[in-house]
Amino acid sequence: MRSDPDPFGRALLDWARGGTDPAYFERPDGVVGPGAGHEFYLAASRAWPSAERGALRHVRGRVIDLGTGAGRVPLHLQERGFDVVAVDLSKRAIEAARLRGVRKAWCMSAHEVKGELKEFDTIVLFGNNFGMFGGPDHVRRTLADWARLTHPGTRILAESTDPYGGGAPCLDRRYYRRNKSLGRAPGHIRLRTRYRERVGPWSDWLFVSRRDMRALLRGTGWHVQKTYGGLPSEPFVAVLEKS
Repeated sequence: MRSDPDPFGRALLDWARGGTDPAYFERPDGVVGPGAGHEFYLAASRAWPSAERGALRHVRGRVIDLGTGAGRVPLHLQERGFDVVAVDLSKRAIEAARLRGVRKAWCMSAHEVKGELKEFDTIVLFGNNFGMFGGPDHVRRTLADWARLTHPGTRILAESTDPYGGGAPCLDRRYYRRNKSLGRAPGHIRLRTRYRERVGPWSDWLFVSRRDMRALLRGTGWHVQKTYGGLPSEPFVAVLEKS
């Protein structure tokens, strides 16, 4: 396998150009599992998870989609007349989003975009992006920062997958039990992306249950106003509003 700083961005760009080769996630212990592919990242809204479709009714005002991937969310929202900005750290992801028709796309990290958040009314974290900031402490600090930086009335559409339900990638019972024995959050996982003959850097991701999310939000300035989602193995979306 060849090292690549952004194999997932490469996959997104290939998919936007018509490719269909799958991407995979790998754990440090060697376990490899499938990631969502072109059929998810390029899907029209009617094929999105039911939780995402339900949460869309809470979008209002100016919208920012963090971790946009190939831009499926901003594509849908701009068709509905919203002023929406796609944001991703990956240059290849932003190229894929623009190739597919996203009109406003910024290549920057969630940390770099903090100063711009006061300009937005809705922050979208679909695709399990509630956990993209790493472990629980990093997630709390990020949300607390956002509460100070955003204006009253701002809401977050935050998606995650219950680590106990069998739907989170590469998260099995043995892994979350090991996490608990080490004093870590059960859904805190370290992963890297494999695509074709390329492998990316390691990164930390957090998957939470509905109860975990509510506990994590305490003291951050946000609370759960409503939750969408069905089976425990399926992703859920929480509509977060400022406390």
